[in-house]
Amino acid sequence: MTTLPIHITTHHLSLSDPLRRFTRTKLTPITRFANDALAAEIVLRRHGGAATRFSASARLALPGRDVHGRATDPDLYVAIGLLVAKLSRRLRKRKTRLAKSFARSRSNWSSEAPEASLAAVSNESAEPMVERPQLRGREGGQEMRVFPFRRHAPATLAPIDREDS
Repeated sequence: MTTLPIHITTHHLSLSDPLRRFTRTKLTPITRFANDALAAEIVLRRHGGAATRFSASARLALPGRDVHGRATDPDLYVAIGLLVAKLSRRLRKRKTRLAKSFARSRSNWSSEAPEASLAAVSNESAEPMVERPQLRGREGGQEMRVFPFRRHAPATLAPIDREDS
């Protein structure tokens, strides 16, 4: 893929060349987790007040839902680093989720195709077809595992014998 177009906008501060280079070098490795990224828009802000505070927010345009992130810190460079870490975590989670759903759809597709072609070739049915359990939950969401609810009977205390003296 070609380089990721990165648009940097600043609010209440000036964008110097070292800051632009730092932002680009920090954000470029994100394409490891999202090689289908279309564009990245970054907004760097300086918040006034008693203590100077910087924030960095970004929107990574992807096919489907975009990934957003925001980080604040008294140091602008640290805020950019925190933002990139947050985006990396979210993109890694997205990539894992896509890989699992792709593998699940591939396994369902590949397991059904040989059985159908095998049944067509041989009219004998050596083994009965085993039906796979259906996943519970939303389509494309996280798999839900249902555990039986166990209630233990409350422990009863033995009566204490007290002798009157």
